[in-house]
Amino acid sequence: MTNKMMMMKNPVVLVACTLLFSSLAVLASQSSFGPEECCFKFASKPLPKRKVISYKHTEDLCPMRGALFTMLSGTQICVDPEVLWVQNIMKAKDKLQAKNVTTSVNYI
Repeated sequence: MTNKMMMMKNPVVLVACTLLFSSLAVLASQSSFGPEECCFKFASKPLPKRKVISYKHTEDLCPMRGALFTMLSGTQICVDPEVLWVQNIMKAKDKLQAKNVTTSVNYI
């Protein structure tokens, strides 16, 4: 009888271990070990400056250096920060933000 009980316990232990390791694998994959947003393809045509609300650079861990333009519609578009038209839009947005910060500081 002991031998039969041992044979029944082995599959139960195996199933329990499999479920435990599966749960750990799912939890590990959900925690972020890498960058959240990377660019793998860039917009090929210039975007209208007036439709770009803001921008941010992708993280250094991304395979390609890029920037994300947030558009009026709320969509984000990957752009190459080395391209002249992208640099011009980023400079314009930086100037506008600096002007807004200076204006708000004057009212305090």
